[in-house]
Amino acid sequence: MADKDKDGIPDNIDIDGGNGTGKAAAGTGLPSDVAAIINSIMAENGSGTKSPQSGTNTSTTKTKLTYNTALAIMKLAAENAGYTAKFTSADVNQFMAEFDAEQARQIEKVVTTTASKLTPGATDSAVDKTISSTATTEYPSFFNPGQFTADWVWKKVDFNNETTLGAKSLGILAQVRGLADKFNLFGVADKDFKVAAKAIAMGKMTLADYNVTLQKIAAKEYPQFADRFAKDPELTTYDIASPIVKMLAKTWEMPEANINWKTNPLVMSYTNYAGPDGKGTPPSYYDLLLRAKKDPKYQATQQANEDARDAATGLARAFGFGV
Repeated sequence: MADKDKDGIPDNIDIDGGNGTGKAAAGTGLPSDVAAIINSIMAENGSGTKSPQSGTNTSTTKTKLTYNTALAIMKLAAENAGYTAKFTSADVNQFMAEFDAEQARQIEKVVTTTASKLTPGATDSAVDKTISSTATTEYPSFFNPGQFTADWVWKKVDFNNETTLGAKSLGILAQVRGLADKFNLFGVADKDFKVAAKAIAMGKMTLADYNVTLQKIAAKEYPQFADRFAKDPELTTYDIASPIVKMLAKTWEMPEANINWKTNPLVMSYTNYAGPDGKGTPPSYYDLLLRAKKDPKYQATQQANEDARDAATGLARAFGFGV
């Protein structure tokens, strides 16, 4: 058949699964590409009605790929995925074979289901109605060439080999690691971050979704904060520790970035006070402030010098010196 859409595919089905009309096939209520594929498998029998015929050749109405067209859509999917490696001839041939096999498998599912529902001597109208019902209710997605191509390329994207990742994937991986760092969890490894980053890059999960996943782990490692995690889907362990970090930074007159909240003893005494059973009494803000002022870092601050000077002046006045 002629290539009506000039996409290089010698048939009447465009690469995105349509035939260029965008209209439903008459009498079926189905997109024309779906109807064309399925109807090509429905052969006329002696009584003038249609019935599914196993083994019917439908190659002229399926989405057929040429080598160049397959390579073109693979490259588009690779660009979107940030996949930087080059496709070999073997890759293209493998993709074409798997593309055709998956399409045939999806068609067979619809045809088999339709055949099981038809009664002998069914009219054309009844057949079309059954096809429409089967395809739209039981297999609404049918076969999506674009999604198949994207998924196929993503299988080749290896987040364990960061040297092969494009800027998009590397950026998402950095975001995932940065988010995980704010939870300070022992039960999550770097390989877990890579699995999550790939799912996010593929659009199967969002960073917000992963935040909730990490919260569930954090609720077990920090049981005293489980209720707070449950109430706020954006909350991280760092958010909980942040007030203590700010207090220390102000008391010690240093940037917050200079305080390692994951290893600082005063911060840890607050974030880990409960122990594995979630019980225990947290140190008060005032107790932590007093402990911060006993730290050698406080003695080097301007405030500590002013406090010492004020104390000396007060002492001198108490002894009657005119200061």
